[in-house]
Amino acid sequence: MRVGGVCLLLGLLAPGAALAHAALQSATPPAGARMAAAPAAIALVFSEALEPAFSSIVVTDVAGARVDRGNLQAVPGDGRTLSEGLAPLKPGNYRVTWRAVSVDTHKSQGHYTFTIAQ
Repeated sequence: MRVGGVCLLLGLLAPGAALAHAALQSATPPAGARMAAAPAAIALVFSEALEPAFSSIVVTDVAGARVDRGNLQAVPGDGRTLSEGLAPLKPGNYRVTWRAVSVDTHKSQGHYTFTIAQ
C-alpha cells in the first residue's frame, strides 16, 4: 500500500508533465516587430520537440493571401525549431498562424503579426 500511495502522490505533484504542450518560446521575426527589411523566412522555437509532419506555419498578408513558400522544415539537429520560407514581401502587415504538434501528440496553436515598414 505504501508504494501505491507514493505513486499517487507523485502523480498529483507533477500534473504538468502529463499535460504539457509545445509552447512558443521565441519567434523570428518576433511578434509585433516593425522591420525595414523583409525576412526570408519565419523561425519559431517551441518548448519541446515537435512532429513537423503535423505542424504548420502559415503567413498571410492583409488581404489574406498566403506569402509563405509552403516548405516547412524542422531545423536540422533541433527538434524544437520550425522554419518556413517566405516569398519576397512588400511593405505592410503580415500574420503568422502556427500549429504545433509535439512528439507526445499534444497540440497547440497561435498567431501573431509583424510589419514591414514603408
